[in-house]
Amino acid sequence: MIRQAVLEYDHSDDALDRLDDLIDGRRAHVLHGQNGYDVVRDIHPAIADYPATAFRGECTDAEVERINSFDADVLIAVGGGKLVDTAKLVASLRNVPLIVIPTLASNCAAFTPLSVVYEEDGSYDRYDMFRVVIERVIVDSRVMRRSPYEYFRAGVIDTVAKFYEARYLSGDSSIDAGVNTGLALAEQCGRLVELDLSEHAFESYNDAVRFAVDHVIAIGGAVGGFGDAGTRVAVGHAVHNALSRFESSHSFLHGDKVGFGLIVQERLRRSADVPYLEAWLKRFGAPTTLATLGVRTSDIPILVDSVITETELQQLPAPLDKDYLKIIFENLQLPIYK
Repeated sequence: MIRQAVLEYDHSDDALDRLDDLIDGRRAHVLHGQNGYDVVRDIHPAIADYPATAFRGECTDAEVERINSFDADVLIAVGGGKLVDTAKLVASLRNVPLIVIPTLASNCAAFTPLSVVYEEDGSYDRYDMFRVVIERVIVDSRVMRRSPYEYFRAGVIDTVAKFYEARYLSGDSSIDAGVNTGLALAEQCGRLVELDLSEHAFESYNDAVRFAVDHVIAIGGAVGGFGDAGTRVAVGHAVHNALSRFESSHSFLHGDKVGFGLIVQERLRRSADVPYLEAWLKRFGAPTTLATLGVRTSDIPILVDSVITETELQQLPAPLDKDYLKIIFENLQLPIYK
């Protein structure tokens, strides 16, 4: 099944200037975070005229229930991935359209018909798929320029993961048109490793950075929209979800943990890309050892079992070799291991 949630995507230097025309007199309610919302308000002060609710930081069932009481014709989400995931759930429950204003180029939440839901302690619970109508994703370069580089860096890693995970699930091509389209888009996401996406480049917001932002927010989300289960998530995200059970990992960004999961996945595949991928992640400042993530050797059996559970829920093409997975984690415990 092909699932796409977004009607319009606008990435430009003045995208916020068209917000009020898009609302067109409808009653709007804003769900917002803190830092990014301040930036949006500086650029487009009129957004403060709409009734608003402040997000508490985690996409949980309790947070959805708390927010699900506004009275409006359209919901506006201003913030990062967890806020957007929460807004999608609320908009679906309320049966109202959604407008998304990402304040970080850190993930594809703004472009997907699903939400990742967490427990109150910050550990991964599940992801829900549902019908949601996102009228427009408003990516204003004035907002993106003022966003933290670390989130962009993690978003690029998460987007590159689309290529590796889609390939893990479906190979290089498929007779299914949707999956084949997803694979083609995923291959494009994989080419982000070839670009200069350093902090200096990000500050300049040059053409390569704009290209990458579009892939992080939109094209990466379209990979799973077209390919569905054939291109969506594999071992990389399963490792991310398993790591979320360790409090020490909560200070790391989503993309950082997915990047570590990719190392595990590609070692499982005995892929020739492993040295290149690990070197790229190190240059990009991403964690490449369990020690860096605060996971001890004694925690590895729990981590292995959690990854196995996650991949069973994902219904991957073949079960993982549990013993080999354990060896991989042991070899990734400290940087002295190869």
